Amino acid sequence: MNAPSGSIGSSEHRRTRAIVAIAGANLSLIHYLTLTEFPSQLGSNELVLLIALCAYFLGLSIGYRISDRISRRGLLALGTATLALHCTLPFSARWFSGTMWRIHLAGNTPPFLFLLVLLGIAPFYALCLPRMVDSSSVDGGERPHRLARLYATEIAGGMGGIALAVTLSPARMRWILTADLLGMVAILLLWWPVPALVRGLLLGLPLLYAALFPRLDRASLRYYYQHRLGVRDVEILASEFSPYQRVDILTARQKSDTSTYLYLNGNLLYGSSLLHHHNLVVSILPNLMRMHPSNALVIAGGSLDTARYLSPRVAELKVVEIDETVARLARQHIQEPRGGFPGEWKLIIDDGKHYLGNYTGPPFDVISIDVPIPTYLQTAMLHSERFFALARARLAPGGIFSISLSGSLGHSHSDDDPLAAHLAERVTAGLLKNFRHVRVVRSNGRDFAWASDEELRFDAIALKLKAKAFIDASQSRASFGDPDFELYDEQRVREGAAGFTPIGEADMQIVLRMSLSKLYERFYEPHSD
Repeated sequence: MNAPSGSIGSSEHRRTRAIVAIAGANLSLIHYLTLTEFPSQLGSNELVLLIALCAYFLGLSIGYRISDRISRRGLLALGTATLALHCTLPFSARWFSGTMWRIHLAGNTPPFLFLLVLLGIAPFYALCLPRMVDSSSVDGGERPHRLARLYATEIAGGMGGIALAVTLSPARMRWILTADLLGMVAILLLWWPVPALVRGLLLGLPLLYAALFPRLDRASLRYYYQHRLGVRDVEILASEFSPYQRVDILTARQKSDTSTYLYLNGNLLYGSSLLHHHNLVVSILPNLMRMHPSNALVIAGGSLDTARYLSPRVAELKVVEIDETVARLARQHIQEPRGGFPGEWKLIIDDGKHYLGNYTGPPFDVISIDVPIPTYLQTAMLHSERFFALARARLAPGGIFSISLSGSLGHSHSDDDPLAAHLAERVTAGLLKNFRHVRVVRSNGRDFAWASDEELRFDAIALKLKAKAFIDASQSRASFGDPDFELYDEQRVREGAAGFTPIGEADMQIVLRMSLSKLYERFYEPHSD
């Protein structure tokens, strides 16, 4: 006896709604991968995130555009291919990127990842969703009503995917991607009837993926970093996604030495002589040059190396780090193996701007901004005129505010660096607008600014002697080397910043230009970090 036509229509309606809801959830889950894993292989910054978003939404648009031109069989083939591809992510992308570094063709990585997101992440969903609208007979309603109902279903599914990702937490990429595979298998099984054996194999794929994920995750990361850095014997000590970024800590052998590295979103934060030197001039020396032990504040400094060196040398030390994951993993895998910390200090998990804005305690003698160059709006604001005014209000009389200029004052606009954004000059202009006295310390080819309301009475010889005494006492010459110093007098500083405006609250262009410069340097003018 045939089933009533109404029950058939109701069953078809439920099937359609289920496919649309699952597709919406999967789009949210895979979008998370697009904005985290792939950009980290390019040294994530604002520009890289924009490129990833552009590829993702362009892929959706192309899928919607050609949906009615793809046959049912073609759609099945695309769904099967997309499922196979997603079963290899993120491992296959890392192996490809690592191979490009190994054969000295790293410049192929950005276009490859763009095409991977464009063609492999979302087009299948974009093709199947319009088909659901066209084939559905929801309650016999007109097409506008069907479209509205199914669109609402897709939005609800997308919100469910976001809720699932939040529930799983960013650290559990394994389960986020397993959920994506389960959703894709469910869509295929709902759309196409398959034999029981094939159904069982498809349902087993996500379970197999979840079981193999830890081993493949470590193996692909190890391969990528080995060839990205050109080193041997890479060991992944920790790898987590925090709410802010991907955090990787690893050891690697280069020649006869084994070093530890900390990467945030694919950008090196700890493990090179340049970064040790940055800490020396931005955070350590400003405190050592004072006549008495200081009340010190370091904003960022997630590797906690500054805390190690400063804690026994200042009266009080606070380190403000926005990302708890960075501080926790750095303490566990970088600092504790070296014997912990020789002095007392306090770690505060907070945004630096928020912390200073709400701070009501005693003023600081030294405020150090230990952040990389501003390739994100968040870090750019730590270089802004408004932030400098806030920091000045929290300094004690005669206190020092220190920051890297992320360039060379008077040189960043030369023809040698066509992508430079005049960052050194603009940061200096902001400091001069808020502090009466600004000196620039040039050391090992990099410029750093120290600002105060009182004249900074020391010379390069005094800096070198203080640095030598610290390096000898801490037995850290392997990290800091034998730095040289040059001091710009205040007249030269003012001349270097003349004609430039400070960085403002909405100064997006400088972030994009610095992001472009970093991307260009990494892939098209290769050099070691």
